[in-house]
Amino acid sequence: MAVTPAVGGPDHAARRRALVEAVGAPILLANNGTRARNLPINALPFRADSTFLYYTGCTEPGAFVLLADGHTTLFLAPPEPGDELWHGHVASLEDRRIALGADVVRPLAALDAVCAPHRERLVSLAVPDASVNVRLSVLLGRALAYPGSPGADVLIDAIIRQRRTHDAWELAQMREAAALTTEAHLAAMGATRPGATEREVAALFDAVIAARGGTLAYRSIVTVRGEVLHNPDYPNRLGADDMLLLDGGAEVASGYASDVTRAWPVRGQFDSRQRDVYDIVLRAQARGIAGCRPGARYRDLHFAATRVLAEGLRDLGLLRGDLDGLVESGATGVFFPHGLGHLIGLDVHDLENFGDRPAYPPGRARPAQFGARYLRMDLDLTPGLVVTVEPGIYMVPAILHDRALRTEFAAQVDFDAAERWVGFGGVRIEDDVHVRDDAGGEPEVLTAAIPRDIAAIEARLGRGPSARERLSA
Repeated sequence: MAVTPAVGGPDHAARRRALVEAVGAPILLANNGTRARNLPINALPFRADSTFLYYTGCTEPGAFVLLADGHTTLFLAPPEPGDELWHGHVASLEDRRIALGADVVRPLAALDAVCAPHRERLVSLAVPDASVNVRLSVLLGRALAYPGSPGADVLIDAIIRQRRTHDAWELAQMREAAALTTEAHLAAMGATRPGATEREVAALFDAVIAARGGTLAYRSIVTVRGEVLHNPDYPNRLGADDMLLLDGGAEVASGYASDVTRAWPVRGQFDSRQRDVYDIVLRAQARGIAGCRPGARYRDLHFAATRVLAEGLRDLGLLRGDLDGLVESGATGVFFPHGLGHLIGLDVHDLENFGDRPAYPPGRARPAQFGARYLRMDLDLTPGLVVTVEPGIYMVPAILHDRALRTEFAAQVDFDAAERWVGFGGVRIEDDVHVRDDAGGEPEVLTAAIPRDIAAIEARLGRGPSARERLSA
């Protein structure tokens, strides 16, 4: 049973003290359990609940922690007869208590009795595991509605304040995740060539991360149909005229993530149409990254990047009219139908289990414009935040053929010209950006080692072994 040692990592005890001080009530946090992949003994890959991991460092399925009366009590499964046969050495409860820095460790069987005296004031959070939430409801004596128990607002807000800003240790973990992601992206670029398949490139990307001890922060998107924003499948062969979009990132053992998108031509050289679109998106991303400074409003960065896209799309003959009108009406959303980015940390879309609450302060709401309504955050940026910046241009048939949108934007979108772009796919360029108050406030692009400029990308494409060659070596 794995534990994260208390030495040499984050100060989980300090995190817990700050949380308890902010909440002023007994707190019960739960980890996810293992979930069966059909056969009960064949479990799905386990991932600890991010909040539980943040405050305990514990990666044991089914664990609980009670913060009450000035003590941290962990509830863990004790070793069972036969464990060593099937799993190797299993540490004792006391050894795990020491490693995790808890005051007390109790067997899971004691959970009900220990929680009972605190039940009236106990606050808790839901987790992605529904069976654990049922257990929490019993322990609380009242229904647990996602994301937290009745009265958990103070707890949720305190967790958001702590987790949203990253300290030096966390940033080092994210740089490590970025380094793994860089290696995987470079391998995928080198293996790209006409005749390969999406599945082969995806397998290579994933394998490079796994071989270095990482896991995937999310299922990799590897597709020549880049207009499908979260394309889950890999059925296509790479054609010489295709653009390949790869959105993928590593997660390191501590749980911290990376999230990077690049798009490149399968043939190894950008043709004029691909170059035009890529240049526009790259300029928009540069505008967004440059604005990631303390005090900047992220919504303003979204619309500044959108304006760059609008100008480029107008130059291509796809949009018409003044730039302010194109941005304000949402017409640019026909080709850029999502927001500029999101928070990233222990989860690739960090803290989104709490909805818009972590990313939209009181008094702010999602924009009304088409496309911009999917903007995932509207924070004033502060040092220690890490955000993605990921503009894109897509030729989405479902949007271009939508009758209501054709009517609404008839004066601003040349839909006849856009029709000639159907089949192009999409281009998105995404990086992870640390907002900092040193270096004159200059943003730190954690993923800057992955080529973005056209010449740097072309220098990598098809220059390495194919996916099959590298995977079979």
